[in-house]
Amino acid sequence: EAAPEAPLQEASQEDEDVDDREDGDAGDDEAEAAEPESGQPGKKTQWIYCAGQWQGCYCGGRVKWGNRDKWKVIDLPKGKTIQEVKCSFENLGDILPGDDGKHCQCEVTEGTDFARALNPGLLPTSASRLVSSCELFEKGAGDHAWGKAQWEALEPFCSPKWATSLAGKTAVAGPRAMSVDTMRGLMRSWIDDRFAGVYDKFFDATGWTRYAFLNYYAGPPEGKHTAMTEELIRSVHEFSEHPIIVFHFGVLTPASWTKERFPRLVLIHAAPMAANAGRSFNFNKMRAMLISRTKVGVQLDSDQFVAPGVDAMFKTTEREITQDYPMPILPAHFLDRTPRDTGAYWRRFCPQDKCKWQTARWGHAHPTWTYFAVPWLGRWLRRNFRDETLQSKEGGSMTPLRILDIPEDEDLLNVGTWEDKGTKQWCKLDLPGPDDFAALLDVKPDDLTRCVHGCGDITADRKYHPG
Repeated sequence: EAAPEAPLQEASQEDEDVDDREDGDAGDDEAEAAEPESGQPGKKTQWIYCAGQWQGCYCGGRVKWGNRDKWKVIDLPKGKTIQEVKCSFENLGDILPGDDGKHCQCEVTEGTDFARALNPGLLPTSASRLVSSCELFEKGAGDHAWGKAQWEALEPFCSPKWATSLAGKTAVAGPRAMSVDTMRGLMRSWIDDRFAGVYDKFFDATGWTRYAFLNYYAGPPEGKHTAMTEELIRSVHEFSEHPIIVFHFGVLTPASWTKERFPRLVLIHAAPMAANAGRSFNFNKMRAMLISRTKVGVQLDSDQFVAPGVDAMFKTTEREITQDYPMPILPAHFLDRTPRDTGAYWRRFCPQDKCKWQTARWGHAHPTWTYFAVPWLGRWLRRNFRDETLQSKEGGSMTPLRILDIPEDEDLLNVGTWEDKGTKQWCKLDLPGPDDFAALLDVKPDDLTRCVHGCGDITADRKYHPG
């Protein structure tokens, strides 16, 4: 069975075990308090969001675990300047049973190296350069076709007036809708100071770039997903002439990431969604695509890399995603999903297990897009953020569907494709395991004209890809 993208409990993309007590694990000497006093008397400190449940909190001070007015405090171990804490009830105890908003916060002391290196999106103010915001999007709406498309996509996130417009009145928000103020905050991002020159090289005076890869991630600088992201960045520098935009939703990025090592890396910081938002971390993918201001983009997850010839995807994407086909294109998944799998949306597209409203094979959540598809991305992310419901249609054959019942980005991208009758997909070479690499390395020069290993393909899918 095909699995969707990482579930909510893996949202930080970092699930490594944390160290024992001397590195900040739970212990008997932790305090429970409504609001703990400063751990640095005489110094200015503040608590910032660090990690949701099941995520790793990487912090240069004390960590507190809980929600609202009940917290458990984990002191910074003596002699340490950083601690990593696994934020879970299994590790820290269930301080608020039944509360799905439990999270970790990190105490930041002003003037420390840790404070200076923080993601600006976690702080109330920042001197770093803002590169996306509702104000910038509205200002650019009248400049060119791509600016107009972006404002069409993001006006619902930015403007309180949109809800009273004709379009807004037909898009009824549900009880778990985010407020406009919250959504406006999620539209803001900052270029990392180290990479401001790289940004200026690849982005024009209007704040847009033509071609770019895009990645999103979070995780401690020493964590495995940071390491995987670095390998992805390296592959782009090896095999492409175009930039890679990395949206960072975590606390810190590696100090070793510099413009000298990665002259085509555009590192952008943005705030994570709040723990009580109840949305998967992976919807940051669509959020990053929307605010990246990329005319033609190829989205890549941290567990991917690119190969020689990848730059051909940009012109191919530009050719296929147009005003006449204004939606992203996903690669066909090497696995498939059917009504036998979980998902409330199957009732809408496959009544009585007959998938007459599903228009494409299950797609992998590695979309390509052009600015023509930005309104589509905005519409579907808006429906999630505003807790909207698709009404029944086709004489009731397509049953109502609450968008929050679609748990992950991959599910939503597929549902949106089917709902809007999309049919285009990419073919993509997937290497799911180490054995696949070994098979490729074993190929002899005489074998290059024929398939020797791993010759199966998706032509057995007679409905969507008949041979």
